[in-house]
Amino acid sequence: MGGGGSKMSDLFYPDNPNRRARASQLKEDVEFFCNQFDEVKKKRDDLLTKIKPKVNALMKKYGYNTTDELDKAVTNILKGEALEEYKKVKKQMEGVDEAIAAVFQITSVIGVATGIFLGVVVVLGIMTGGAALAALGAVAGILAMVSTAAILFSVFEGAQERANMQKAISDLSFERVKARSCYEAMNALANWLYSIKLWLDEPLISNNEKLMRKKLEGDFATDYNKSKRTPVVKFLEKYDQDRGAWTNEDPDWKSGDEDIIASISAASKSAAHSRAKRSIVEMEKADMEKSASKITFDYNSPDGSGTLHLVFVTSDKTSYPAGKQADYSIQVRTYTQSERSPYF
Repeated sequence: MGGGGSKMSDLFYPDNPNRRARASQLKEDVEFFCNQFDEVKKKRDDLLTKIKPKVNALMKKYGYNTTDELDKAVTNILKGEALEEYKKVKKQMEGVDEAIAAVFQITSVIGVATGIFLGVVVVLGIMTGGAALAALGAVAGILAMVSTAAILFSVFEGAQERANMQKAISDLSFERVKARSCYEAMNALANWLYSIKLWLDEPLISNNEKLMRKKLEGDFATDYNKSKRTPVVKFLEKYDQDRGAWTNEDPDWKSGDEDIIASISAASKSAAHSRAKRSIVEMEKADMEKSASKITFDYNSPDGSGTLHLVFVTSDKTSYPAGKQADYSIQVRTYTQSERSPYF
């Protein structure tokens, strides 16, 4: 697929070998970053599996068998700003990722034991969990785009191949940025869970609030920032420079929103909203057409040369949403003498 081998048409399009090589290179990059993403996602899932029973054991150690019991104890022990922060964060917990739910339980136990609620850790987790979920959806979309782009690698000669490879280079350049960003975001979450597991393996750390905070927060901020545009662009620039990549026809993939994951998430929500809105409009239109009045006229020429069938579909203004006008459509069908009309 692709490649920079020579073809007869390359005599007339001397940059086509470079285009083939660059398009193939970008495709391989995207697939590699997506594979890395899958690996760290598995690491994250494995850590979560190990963390959950440890969280339950930690709760029981302090005498709580259910999250409701823990919640009641926390609200009784925390005071002032710590209690207000706990209540505020608790409201954000609905529908969060399992990993974040586990972190909330951990910080709740810490709150009972120390009277200190590390709300910043949980909020950080909620943000990351959302980023991880957005990344999951993004990677699926990226791989779908790669599959679509693969069609462009079909064997074409000359001008057609040049156009195909230019499009592949353009599309895959942007997908490569997304793929690298998604990997870094998921890797940050996996590393964060590893720090939490270390703390759970050494529960005595809970007696040292400063050390506990350091363990729970870990180097998350530093790791997660690697998913932002500036470090992603810097990494990919060096990646290309080290292998002497041909970038003459690369698009401007370096500019854009700094928080790539957030922009992917926003775009996904916007697309979903548009699809839902479009579906509602289509359903309303179908209902209107279904209930519309129809007037039918059939005409048979006197000499028997043919027939004419007219159907007028009408709708009143009142059957349409406010501000829309009545609709009129005409269906026409004619028949020659040699055809048999189904209407007569």
